[in-house]
Amino acid sequence: MAPTTIPERSEVPTKYRWKTTHLFRSDAAWEKQRKALLSDLERLAAFKGKLKRSRKNVLRCLDLMHDTHRGLARLSNYAHRRHDVDTRAPKFQGLRAVIEKTTTEFSEACAYIQPELLAMPVKELYSMVNDAKFADYDQYLREIIRLKPHILSPAEEALLAATGQMHDTGHTVYSAFTAADLKYPEIDDEQGKPVQLNQATFAHFRAVPDRATRKRAFGAFFGTFAGYQNTLAALLSAQVNANVTSARLRRYGSALEAALDRDSLPVAVYHNMLEAVGSYLPLLHRYLDLRRRLLRLKQLRYHDLYPPMIDKVELAFTYEEGCDLISASMAPMGKDYVKVLTRGMRPSSGWVDPMPNQGKRSGAYMDGSAYDVHPYVLSNFIGTYGSVSTMAHEMGHAMHSHLSNDAQPYAKSDYSIFVAEVASTFNEALLMDHLLETVDDEDKRLFLLGEQLESFRQTLFRQAMFAEFELRTYEHAERKEALTAEAINEIYLAVVRRFYGHDDGVVLVDDPYAVEWAYVPHFYYNFYVFQYVTGMTAATALAELVKTRGAPARDRYLQHLLRAGSSDKPIKLLKRAGVDLTSKAPYDLAMAVFERTLDETEQLIKARRRRRRKK
Repeated sequence: MAPTTIPERSEVPTKYRWKTTHLFRSDAAWEKQRKALLSDLERLAAFKGKLKRSRKNVLRCLDLMHDTHRGLARLSNYAHRRHDVDTRAPKFQGLRAVIEKTTTEFSEACAYIQPELLAMPVKELYSMVNDAKFADYDQYLREIIRLKPHILSPAEEALLAATGQMHDTGHTVYSAFTAADLKYPEIDDEQGKPVQLNQATFAHFRAVPDRATRKRAFGAFFGTFAGYQNTLAALLSAQVNANVTSARLRRYGSALEAALDRDSLPVAVYHNMLEAVGSYLPLLHRYLDLRRRLLRLKQLRYHDLYPPMIDKVELAFTYEEGCDLISASMAPMGKDYVKVLTRGMRPSSGWVDPMPNQGKRSGAYMDGSAYDVHPYVLSNFIGTYGSVSTMAHEMGHAMHSHLSNDAQPYAKSDYSIFVAEVASTFNEALLMDHLLETVDDEDKRLFLLGEQLESFRQTLFRQAMFAEFELRTYEHAERKEALTAEAINEIYLAVVRRFYGHDDGVVLVDDPYAVEWAYVPHFYYNFYVFQYVTGMTAATALAELVKTRGAPARDRYLQHLLRAGSSDKPIKLLKRAGVDLTSKAPYDLAMAVFERTLDETEQLIKARRRRRRKK
């Protein structure tokens, strides 16, 4: 959609706007409630130093803390919804700034609570866990107990807090340098015209059909990073070593253990993921060979991984048609699920704000923090298959939040980031399956199959490759070996070449691409990327179970994940829902889908070639 065709907010039909009046009737009502909340912060501060005196004080304090946070979440939700539909408006910028300040004040008012609970005897904490009066907070208290061995003395904690900003210096400087100071050269485009290269245009040029242009883009782009590789290596080394030091100070066996402990995950989940995905590299190599043949290349090289191997087919939908398609695809989830999802997507429901407008935030997201209202979904629908898939994804998040909020008390309603992408990717899987079951046109089927294959390559295999590199880098640092540019390049190139079958001639990865690590900001996120792999694997496996086993598998998924919030550790919730990420089984299920997709793609292409030869 060209910028000139994007309407102003006032030109968007009312039915296509979410309803912030479901949160507060007006800005004045919002401000009145915000001021009332400030008195609750004073009441919270009054409990400081009194928690150890009586269990009654603890319960009253926890009730007040969560009630206040519940009100704050609703206030914050309103401010951000108002801001995001017109980011240019000073009034809405002001609302967001005010609520962010209030959020900081809430954090400061509650800062004493966890330390005072940690100072209590473990026996007393366990006694509260088993007290029916604390039923809403049993998981919160279990987390306090679990983290207790890793909490330092008050003086040490104060020191760590005071130096906290320094901890992320590597990431902070990297972000500023790559966003503002890193200068990219010009390259010639397909027509020989000079164009400015940057991160956005690189994403375009790496996928153009002309191979010479792709090669120029890769060479210039990664050549730029190579020119600063020593500086960038020092920044990554600083971030890695900061995380390693923090883990040691908090008595963890490794930085990986410390990072995964945020979600109470055993390190076996990470290692199992790498081993399971690694065992399916021959299947990835088979797909890559298909890519080589479809691109009509004698040898696939690293700069050949992104151009479309199957001609793009435009699938056009109105918003209402897209919603109908999503609703139909969710049939395996049962009538109740479909009914709520359909109602939420419906124009005028108040849940969704699907259409682009001038000043609106780009992309798409879901916010389910308004516990007493409903989720809010923002998108920028332009009528493509991607727009429909994005809506299915965000409505997966919305249904997860809706069902968790409905089934759990506020203290347990939010869910871990580790499981956050499962429900959304699950819905995408059902949408794709429905389309493949109903679309007969060969060109459209091939396009959809190609989209699914690339999703597996980029989301599952590529992110697993990143996760292995990240682990090897941390292990290098934990052996107290220097993370120089040379060392990081060597680690990265070895991992990439193994994943892409360099030694077997599947994809040739040239030496200059060893510096690609410097382009990926996720390596500063402290073991984050592996969750893309586990999330897609769990979602794909659960979708397969629901489709093949019907109501029993669906009900397990609904009860033990979508309605479970944070009532238990995320790894346990997933296991009860039907997916054990400490085993290889879910990866086998997910890879069966990948192989099935690859089989059909190859068969359709062979049939097409046979028909063409007959002609």
